[in-house]
Amino acid sequence: MFKIKVLHVHTLPVISGSGIHTLITMKELDKTKYKVEFACAPGGDLIKEVVNCGIEFKPIKHFVQEINVYHDLIALWELVYLLKKEKYDIIHTHNSKAGFIGRLAAKIVRVPIIIHTIHGFAFHEFEKPPRRILFIFLERLAAKFADKLITVSEPLKRWGLRLKIGRAEQYITIHDGIEIEKFKKVNIDIEEKKQEFGIKQGELVVGVVSKLWEGKGHRDILKAAKGVIKKIPNVRFMFVGEGYLREELERLTQQLGLSENIIFTGFRRDIPEITAIFDIAVLASYYEGMGRVLLEAMVLAKPVVATKVGGIVDVVEDGKTGFLVPPKNPKALAEAMIRLLSDERLRKIMGKEARKRIDTRFSAQAMVSKIEEVYQELIKRKEGILRKRR
Repeated sequence: MFKIKVLHVHTLPVISGSGIHTLITMKELDKTKYKVEFACAPGGDLIKEVVNCGIEFKPIKHFVQEINVYHDLIALWELVYLLKKEKYDIIHTHNSKAGFIGRLAAKIVRVPIIIHTIHGFAFHEFEKPPRRILFIFLERLAAKFADKLITVSEPLKRWGLRLKIGRAEQYITIHDGIEIEKFKKVNIDIEEKKQEFGIKQGELVVGVVSKLWEGKGHRDILKAAKGVIKKIPNVRFMFVGEGYLREELERLTQQLGLSENIIFTGFRRDIPEITAIFDIAVLASYYEGMGRVLLEAMVLAKPVVATKVGGIVDVVEDGKTGFLVPPKNPKALAEAMIRLLSDERLRKIMGKEARKRIDTRFSAQAMVSKIEEVYQELIKRKEGILRKRR
């Protein structure tokens, strides 16, 4: 039997929630059934991981994050050329930019099966109206080109339908999956790992694992940190990740007089080991499709403080595995962190409940198995078209 040729399309080559999701999917797909390739902007750490896994990489040199008519039109031409040349059976797109250009290119070339995973939209409730209206229009248009829309959480699906992006029958929710065993197997000397970052014995650690980009609430965390440190001086905040906001956040840290308590680690590959030294994990996003980093922290029995937005409510049980607070509210964020940091017993109880919460629903294997079911359903539906292409 012939193998189904699949191209995953992602915008930027950075290690992020959607990037890890895509990498895991490509790695775990049944190689006896699928020939998997990857199209993305070149040059980043995600590409190194993809190539190391033996997955063929197809560079789309003009993929950029923001709307840029010149680059976007050339990126569309690059994808159309690639799709015509390689004759893929399935195009599976990720992110808003790759999602729109990828689905449009696939429609132009008449790729038999077009799937898009919505990890989160490129806008949120606090967005300026013109940009938000534009992106909703583009998402509605691109939804017409897809056979299936996969959301990583139920709230994300409900939001998409509320905005009239696609039809109900197009949607399926498949929870983001993490490599649970990879985190469960972490076995390190906690104090030794803390020393690597200059953290003293007895100091508490608040961990923030996230790209340093807009919409992730880093400024809110820094403002909240000032209040936390006044109450609990022996606490260090670790910002794990890289991004274009780093210099601004470092300046804000100095302005707030927090330089002694804040650590910016930059990009790290040892996320399981770093997460193991956290006392609590924090995510203050204005919108999240799922919040993969929360799942990873919870596997390691870390209680969390997060904003009550998007798919985070699918993951965190407020008052049981952590605390949920309103977005853009540093005061509420600080109060929740202080409550956990000042009560070791509560941290342990919530940490145990957090670990229990991460069951097989959130495993990488469950995620990829459900994605394969979507593939097989569409392959069966379009069997005649696929056979004619051989």
